[in-house]
Amino acid sequence: MHPYLRLYRVADWLHFLPLPLAGWLADRADVAALAAGTAAWALALAFTSAINQAFDDRIDHGVKNPVGRAFHRRRAVALSIAPAVGAIALLAIGSPRGLGPGVIMLVAAAVYSAPPRLKRVPVVGTLWNAVMGVPGFFFAGGLAAGRLPLRPLVGLFALLLLVSQLLHEAADRDDDAGQVRTIATEGGRRSAIAAALVLVLATPGLAWALAAGATHRGALSGACAAFALGWAAILRRELGCDDRRRLRRLRLAYRYAAIGLGAVAFAALYL
Repeated sequence: MHPYLRLYRVADWLHFLPLPLAGWLADRADVAALAAGTAAWALALAFTSAINQAFDDRIDHGVKNPVGRAFHRRRAVALSIAPAVGAIALLAIGSPRGLGPGVIMLVAAAVYSAPPRLKRVPVVGTLWNAVMGVPGFFFAGGLAAGRLPLRPLVGLFALLLLVSQLLHEAADRDDDAGQVRTIATEGGRRSAIAAALVLVLATPGLAWALAAGATHRGALSGACAAFALGWAAILRRELGCDDRRRLRRLRLAYRYAAIGLGAVAFAALYL
């Protein structure tokens, strides 16, 4: 069973599972839509991970990717199709308004990892992660991204996700070189970390702008400012880091901090 968990990379996306709940609370569809949308989102994330693993078999080595050792690429692609079909079926039956976002997410994930592999295009591949992630908010509800309370949450999620991707690209520069072109492979690890630093500093301004009209706008912006100042100092210190293990630990620490900020944002906007 362990190779399957690594193929679908379940541990890497469990923290994304609440996204449909945030969209559902903003739209207040029926509970069946929430259940179907959340299950479909989990299956869509499993597809995204599996199809990426299948075509990264020449990039990721060791225990990270079972493709090439436990599975051949063809089998890994076949194993990725089942959760994609399951996600579409669940949305069509239980959450029809989430079907459009679901299709967008699955297509975006496919063209990112499989040919034409948009992850090979610097900057575009980085930004495309937001295209794959944001639809999760709408698997269980209507498109309410332009309204409170969802608007600032979606914007902050996209920004925090891009920072995480930049740190991922910095850590994996050596593995990606010659296979995938990223900001880190083209401009060096320093460029990717610097870009992450700029985006982190934009967090409080984005929160203030998007939370206009929210009761706890000031508290949300203050939390984002504290987050930005702390992580800007950390990233500035690590600008010259060329140790991928250290950078992977940095990305993991950032993930936990971003989850914490997301929880604060949710509380400020919904409670």
